[in-house]
Amino acid sequence: MSWLDRVSRLMGSASAAASHDAIEALKSCYCACVQRARHLRQHAEAAPQEYSANGLRELAVLEEAQVQRLKDALQAVGTSVHPFQPPGEVGGLNHWARLVQDLEDHQRSTREFRQLAMKFAESLPETATLFADLCREEQRHCERLRALIARADPQALD
Repeated sequence: MSWLDRVSRLMGSASAAASHDAIEALKSCYCACVQRARHLRQHAEAAPQEYSANGLRELAVLEEAQVQRLKDALQAVGTSVHPFQPPGEVGGLNHWARLVQDLEDHQRSTREFRQLAMKFAESLPETATLFADLCREEQRHCERLRALIARADPQALD
């Protein structure tokens, strides 16, 4: 049985309030993840160095995989996912500032995923596992962004 099957089955047996909260959390995380992926793609296009552009593109691909996992989880519980258009590109920032913004966004999502994993640990363990997995992935994304920041400005992370 796949994790999607387990999430779907457990959401059906969980309390209505917990299921509603989980669905809302999944929707919110889905939207934030789409936005992070798009920002990474936009920032890759504006990166002055090829290694930064490649690193940001790789992170965007990983983020898009998370988007798909969240979308699959929502569809597994019978919730349709509508196309989401996040706000446009953040303008006026230099490369280093864009990288820092990306890092801050990923740190925020790491905290949110960790809190959601703890919140649903008892009532919806499969959903909590999904959030915990996403949290670990976001931590790895943060490490990669820190490395890009260090290469963009060697004194940035003293």
